[in-house]
Amino acid sequence: MDIKKFLKDKRNWLLISWPLAFGLYFLAKNFESFAENVCARGIFRVYGWIMSHISGIIPFSLAEILLIAVMIFIPLMIILSIVRIIRRPEKGLRALRSIRDIIMLLGVVFCWYMIGCGTNYYRNEFADFSGLTIEKSTKEELYELCLELGEKTNEARARLEIPEGETFKSGLSNSERAAAAAEAMDRLAESYEVLEGYYPKPKSVLFSRVMSEFNITGVYFPWTVEANVNVDVPDYSRGSTLCHELVHLRGFMREDEANYVGYLACINSENDELRYSGYMSALINASNRLYDEDKELHALYWAQTYNEGVRLDMVEANEYWDQFKDTVLSEAGEKINNSYLKANSISDGTKSYGRMVDLLLAEYRKKHQVS
Repeated sequence: MDIKKFLKDKRNWLLISWPLAFGLYFLAKNFESFAENVCARGIFRVYGWIMSHISGIIPFSLAEILLIAVMIFIPLMIILSIVRIIRRPEKGLRALRSIRDIIMLLGVVFCWYMIGCGTNYYRNEFADFSGLTIEKSTKEELYELCLELGEKTNEARARLEIPEGETFKSGLSNSERAAAAAEAMDRLAESYEVLEGYYPKPKSVLFSRVMSEFNITGVYFPWTVEANVNVDVPDYSRGSTLCHELVHLRGFMREDEANYVGYLACINSENDELRYSGYMSALINASNRLYDEDKELHALYWAQTYNEGVRLDMVEANEYWDQFKDTVLSEAGEKINNSYLKANSISDGTKSYGRMVDLLLAEYRKKHQVS
């Protein structure tokens, strides 16, 4: 075994990806200005612009193809390396190279991840750019917010002119809806400079039903800068999901912020379906919070807020998700997502999605000058 030749192999320099990735992580986590100005507005902005233009040319989800390939390729490489060591000890150097290649590959993937989104978890909050002040609210404020959102949701649904007694069914194709979402983000960027940039159409995932099995509605893939969406879910939720995933392309990785900015994009869109989807997203999150805080107030709000059409859409959504409830896959998906978020310093994990309501309440107070 020629160890000297192995150590002099020029490919070994790729091992530097590990300390580079951890260096980015350390600096971003401990210095917010580094995360914001160097990473989010510097490295990621350039990387994201280039990569999204490349992946945006491809009409299907490149991320989906890559994930399938990785699930086959990585285990195969590991198995082959082990077999070589066991069956042919004299070929140990070749096996050692295979192991090194796996370590290098994982290092490159990790470093790529940090550039593509990892450091963005530590950037400035969207509230810093929107002028909103997040503070403790009362149950009464939350109740009033729900009433207002309920009224706007009813109005948004009425504009869709859905026949009485029927649930909402989109009149748009997946491609048309994706284009409308990209346009909505462009429109919102006119009000928020930090959201300016190129928005490719989000990608519909072929195995969307599998995503539902894992309780996943959308995925941002940092290695290709793609917004991937589940198109098997109830129609009313698709627009807000599209905009939510596109928000990640501007480097806002926290789920509550992506929910809120996605909501803003939807309700300011010129597309009626997106507006309804945005208001429904906000209403469901706010009403869930109200239910957790005061069930009596929630019952009062429920009785006087929704029109029959909105109720039908919610019932349909509940029936859809009930079929995946408490399954092995849905619980696995929840645990994986929860662990992923906590690993990125989101201490409350998947519960952070609901913190969108804090931003909604801050917006409500600012609009109504509540002190």
